[in-house]
Amino acid sequence: MKPRPNFDHPVHELIQRRWSPRAFSSKQVDEKVLLTLFEAARWAASAMNEQPWRFIYATKNHEERYNKLVDCLSEGNKIWAMHAPVLIMTLIKTHFEHNNEYNRWAMHDLGLAIGNLSWLFSNENR
Repeated sequence: MKPRPNFDHPVHELIQRRWSPRAFSSKQVDEKVLLTLFEAARWAASAMNEQPWRFIYATKNHEERYNKLVDCLSEGNKIWAMHAPVLIMTLIKTHFEHNNEYNRWAMHDLGLAIGNLSWLFSNENR
């Protein structure tokens, strides 16, 4: 567990406990855990309830799909990412379903979904 930083102002306990790892375990992640993480992402707020985020993931158990995701990475990221037990590619749907207009909030909404996913993962795996 990392030491808590000194906060300049009162911050909720959940945010105080946030942790950002710099190294990842090679331990496999159970499919049920992955589905729970994606469920947490699904419930993030989004403009017009559009949920424009999309996730493509692969585990080491699905070697062909996993290698395709590794191949999408820059050379510098391949060095460390190829050892991760799970890779997740994030995408956005750039236009609203109901009127086909550009969704300028889609990247923001993706960030909220990733926040839900990563917060749950970091708090479930301490």
